[in-house]
Parts: sequence; structure tokens; C-alpha cells
Amino acid sequence: MDRSFLAECEREPLQFSGAILAHGTLLVVAPDGRVSHVAANVADWLGTPAEALLGLPAPENMAAALLMLPPKAGSRLALEAALHAAIGLLDLVASRDEHGAAVVELMRHYPDAQPSCDPSVPDTPRDEAELTAAEVELVRLIVEMTGFRRVMYYRFHEEGDGEVIAEARLDETYGSYLGLRFPASDIPLIARVLYLKNPWRLIPDAASEPVPVLGREAAPPDLACSDLRSVSAVHRLYLTNMGVRASLSFPVIVGGTLIALIACHHDVPQQPSLAVLELAHHLVRGHANAVGAYQLRRRMRWLDGLERHLDAAKRLLQRHGDMLLAWPELGTRLLREFKADGVTLCLGESHSSAGQPFEAGALEALDGWFRARQGEFVWSSDSLSQQVPGYPLSEIVGALAVRVKYGRTGDLRVYFCRLEHVHEVAWGGNPDKPVGYHDGAIGIAPRRSFEKWVEKRLGYSRPWDNEARLLGFKLRELLGGPIPAGIEPLWVGPSPQSAD
Repeated sequence: MDRSFLAECEREPLQFSGAILAHGTLLVVAPDGRVSHVAANVADWLGTPAEALLGLPAPENMAAALLMLPPKAGSRLALEAALHAAIGLLDLVASRDEHGAAVVELMRHYPDAQPSCDPSVPDTPRDEAELTAAEVELVRLIVEMTGFRRVMYYRFHEEGDGEVIAEARLDETYGSYLGLRFPASDIPLIARVLYLKNPWRLIPDAASEPVPVLGREAAPPDLACSDLRSVSAVHRLYLTNMGVRASLSFPVIVGGTLIALIACHHDVPQQPSLAVLELAHHLVRGHANAVGAYQLRRRMRWLDGLERHLDAAKRLLQRHGDMLLAWPELGTRLLREFKADGVTLCLGESHSSAGQPFEAGALEALDGWFRARQGEFVWSSDSLSQQVPGYPLSEIVGALAVRVKYGRTGDLRVYFCRLEHVHEVAWGGNPDKPVGYHDGAIGIAPRRSFEKWVEKRLGYSRPWDNEARLLGFKLRELLGGPIPAGIEPLWVGPSPQSAD
């Protein structure tokens, strides 16, 4: 991945674009009730020139609607057929920005485009098979409801990449992205933060020209919670390269964390009604709640089993009365718990191993590096050669390290290791070639090809997941070290009540 491309994406001030999409109009009403900003196309929608609205109180019918918008930042109000205008009935969506202003979006009302799907509350999946079935059913329903030609369940990996794990298509000849991964730069962090603030992101026509937003001051308004916010030039080109004219995305948020997107594509302009968007959002939010409940239930089962397993290890230590005497039996048990190929105990300058041992030079490099990192209690890597300076060529390429103070002899270190796991990753285009120089207006542009590109990953072990890291902290507690405050966020899978 070209890091300059990712950095370029992260620097783009998306919420301060100073423009909106052309399928609606926008007004910003300051806390004093006066219009501070207005889209240049407002006269086409309301019949009043932009200059005549700036600095004046919000139109009476709009002001009445805004009385229902709570004062809290991030609050949102959606009203169908809220205003009568020269071009007909308008839907109104309003949100409260960080400074207390109301960002008002107006779109055409479509009375005949009502959804037919029943948004029943989904059951909590009982296992991985039911979770997969729920993901497949969700994208099928969204295709049926919105009419978009392709709908994908795009799940994020810990390192930021995304993978299409479920897909539904209206036309089988449109091609499939199922099973393909996409690099983190495709949806940079700055865009993911905005997904946390909005129920959906709709781009009815990526080819339409943006409409400037005028204001009493030169500074553009904060459109973080506005769905009408214009599309960046890089993203417009990205969609063009994919053959996508209309795009719609719904965030899957569990416990305040964006774990996935429901991404919809269409090759011609497409604009679902507000009623369809609201219902689809309701379906996705219900699914997120079910995922949160499933993860919580799974976590509780895992922790319950973990406590039983560690109780057995604790009794073993008590029986032997000494770590070194218990190690031959304890090391073998821990190998199974951590799903490791080998484990090495280091106490002072001595060490003892079970399973696959480190080569002498590899252990020396890792142990010296880890001992120097005094703030690290539990640490993991699936590619030691990339993270540990001077790590030699070795059969062992991944490790999880645990440190605890042990009597007067200094730190006790436990290293779980994994051998190389050669595997293939199917990407949507070559992730190392996202850069193309356009015409000078954009600068760095996204890749043009999204054809399947297979990478064979060498020098990596099987990754250490959140369960393994939490198990490392529990082992540290067993060996006499307290669990530091704040490790719970290592687990992604909070309570369903916090899913939204």
C-alpha cells in the first residue's frame, strides 16, 4: 500500500467541503434562529434567492419543524412531506451540529415509493452459521427494498482492510465482489468517523456537479451530519472506475465501533425515497443489535470456559508450589489454550520450552527487545521480522508475549509462538497500486482496476485475535500480575444496548 495515498485521503476535509449534492438543497440555521448558510440552488427549491435568506430568520414553516429537533449535538429529525414548495412536497431532514446550529436538508418527496418489507426484529444468532445466514438475508432484503443492483456486506478487519462477506445482486451478469478484500485507503479513517454520525450515505448520481454553499462568513459550515455533503473528487473517480453511478451505504455499528458497511451500487442514477432509507436503516440497526447480542453471549460463554481452564492451571501451580517445577505440565496445557505451536518460559537468563522451541538467536532478539519495552504487559505480532529489529530468519514468525513481575528474580516472560502460515488473499484489484496521476486537478487518484488479484502472504503466522490477547492478560493475572485498567476495549463485541 502506498502510504502517501492513504495520508492524502486522511487529510481531505470531507465535512468542510463547502458544497452539497445536487438532489436537494440545504440551509444552516444558527442558534439565534437566523440562516447562516444556504445552498446556491435554494431558489430552485423554495423560490427565494439565497441572498434573500442569509441573515434572516428561518422560514416560518421550517422554524416550526425545527422546534422538534433536540438541542443535543448529533440529534436528528426526519419528516416526510414536511414542506410545501414551488416544486411540490419536500422531505426535511435536520441535524444539530457541534455548535448548536441546525443543518436542514430538503429533498423531493416521493409518495409512491413506499417500502413493502416488514422490518421485524431479527433473532439473536445462536452460532456462526446463523450469523452468516443473517448477513446474507440482510443484503437480500436491502436489494429488494432499494432496487440497487448490487448490495454487499463489507466487514472491516482489525488492520483496516475490508472484505465482502455477503452479496446480493439483481443482475447476475453484473459481476461479483464476494470474498474479495479492499485496502484501508478505500474507506479512510476520516470517512469512517463520519459513518458513525450518519444513518446512511446516499450518492444518487456521482456524476452530478456539486452545489456550493454560501454563507455570511467565508468559513464553510460543518456538514459532518449532513447526507447532502458533497462527494470528494477522489471518491467520485473511485466510483467511476468501479462503473458505479449511484451509491448507498449503511453503517453497521456495534458498541460505538463501525464493524461493517452495507454498501449498495447501481450503474445508473438511483434515488430511494426517505421512507425506504429510514426502513433500510431500521433493518440494519436491528441487525447490529442482534450482532451485539450474539457477541456478548459468545463472550460470556468463552469467559466462563476460560475461568474453568485457568482454575485447573491454578491448582496445578498450587500442587507443584513452584513455577519451574510446574512448567513441563503447565506449558503443555497452555499450548492448547493459546492455539500455539510452541511456548517458552524465561525467568532471569534461563528459559524452558514446550512444543516448537525458538532458535537461540531468535529468542535472544525477541526477549531483548520485549524486555526493553517496560510499558508492555501483553504484546503480539504475526510478523516478528517486521516489528522486532534484528530478528533473524526463523521458522517462528509470530509470537504473543506476556510479562509479569516474579519475586526478586525480575520479570517472568512467557512467549507463545506460531510458525509461518502461507495463505492467499483475494483483493479487489492490486492493493499496492492504488495510485494513478490524473490530470493535475486531483493529484493522487484511486486505482482503475478492481479485478480479482491474489496475493500470497509469506512471513506471517496465523493472527492473534482478541481472545488470545485477553487470555494473555488472564494468564498474567494467574501468574501474579494484576490486569491493567482499560483492557476491556481489546474485545470488540459490546452489549446490544449500545449498538446503533
